Amino acid sequence: MSHEYPFEGLRVVDASQGIVGPSAGMMLARYGADVIKVEPQAGDWSRGITAGKDGMTAMALATNVGKRSIALDLKQREGADLLHKLAKRADVFIENFRTGVMARLGFDYPSVCAYNPGVVYLSVTGFGQVGPMQSQPATDAILQAFAGMMNINKGRQDGLPHRLECWPIDVFSGQMAFQAVAMALYARRDSGRGRYIDASLLQGATALQTVRLIEHVMTGGATVAGGSFPIATFRTTDGLVNVSVLKDHLWPPFCRMIGRPEWADEPSMATGAGRRARGEEILRVAAEAFATQPSEFWCAQMREAGILNERVNTFGDLFSHKQTEDTGIFTWSEQAVAGRVPHPNIPGPQPLVADAPSSRVPRIGEHTRDVLGELGYAVEDIERMFAQAVVFGPVANT
Repeated sequence: MSHEYPFEGLRVVDASQGIVGPSAGMMLARYGADVIKVEPQAGDWSRGITAGKDGMTAMALATNVGKRSIALDLKQREGADLLHKLAKRADVFIENFRTGVMARLGFDYPSVCAYNPGVVYLSVTGFGQVGPMQSQPATDAILQAFAGMMNINKGRQDGLPHRLECWPIDVFSGQMAFQAVAMALYARRDSGRGRYIDASLLQGATALQTVRLIEHVMTGGATVAGGSFPIATFRTTDGLVNVSVLKDHLWPPFCRMIGRPEWADEPSMATGAGRRARGEEILRVAAEAFATQPSEFWCAQMREAGILNERVNTFGDLFSHKQTEDTGIFTWSEQAVAGRVPHPNIPGPQPLVADAPSSRVPRIGEHTRDVLGELGYAVEDIERMFAQAVVFGPVANT
């Protein structure tokens, strides 16, 4: 164990798929744990979603950094025996199958705990382990709909609720799950006992919206008319800028900037609530003004006035920006099939090192032979299991 890699020496069996469970497993790997990703022959289903090929998709690359992959067929007795051997020596076991599936396979928490009482067992579902929706499949988009998140992201053109297309519930739920596992491992140091952790996308969806949920109750469900205004995006001659008139004292300089200084003296527009009442007019006039000059012209004026603002960047703009480069936000590493890709460096774990083993993403079954050898299997037995399709290696490039 070290300060930089406090989970070094811990063994993790990550039998989860998608984003939530794999994200929690990836964080354990970032802190030094040996994470074995257990996959079927076709791989974790994220291997077939988003850009990429041969299982090296953007989603898989984002959630499996630093892991080792073993691919096996759990429907065969020998395949299940392999997972049993891995689970028996695991410090952490992660799964996100539908409720009841792991019990039928013999790998639910009571079964694993019976022969490995120190295991920290993370189970991730969409809606939780009980209730009428316990077995219902769920995705980030489904939870955005169920938990009301889409209703706070209505399109200005069509007025309909829309999903945020960056999987916010999945990512946030994965971080919450990792936090729960880390705390359970901390507690285990003294007690020696493992723990069952029940995590769900519904928990993540509600925690992510705590302010909005409390606000809904406090107002009886009414739309909150107060708050800052305008906070909006405007088109310029060469792009887009986002503007936040966050405090009332910033309203007068904004009025002067868009050519309506007389508005600064109107009592009805002195507060965010008052300005919101005339929001359509304000946004129309501001849009006409912003459309006359390039983005940097407006950004410079707003910076001088203390008005929060920023250009609306593309990802390409983000990658090339000096602020991004100076802070070392990204580590770029060469990945099999995918080529050179960025990985964000986050608070806590050491920054990834380009092209080091800890920054690589495994192909499906890339480490099957290595892991079986560590379990004590002879070479001839390993090759037999490959021949009998009990286990699998990486798919060929296409």
